[in-house]
Amino acid sequence: MPSMAVSRVDKMGRVYLPKDVRHALSIASDEPLDVNVVGEKIVLERKRKSVAEEARGIFKLKKRVENVDLEIHKQSVRAAARELREIRRR
Repeated sequence: MPSMAVSRVDKMGRVYLPKDVRHALSIASDEPLDVNVVGEKIVLERKRKSVAEEARGIFKLKKRVENVDLEIHKQSVRAAARELREIRRR
């Protein structure tokens, strides 16, 4: 397989990814990459984000939640009770 580009390692150990390579793979600035050694090759792969990392910052909590499942159950019971009260009022 022919190489797309040639890059060098600088004194600090950094490797520059040429613009053509970054654009071909849509690699954004500051995007984390996993670095692996396979035989005589260095393999760079996109670091996969966990579901928790993807959702980080979406929800604002008023208090710290120790047991998420229990908190969801409590909230579900409260919501069901509210709905029943609303139905009874009608």
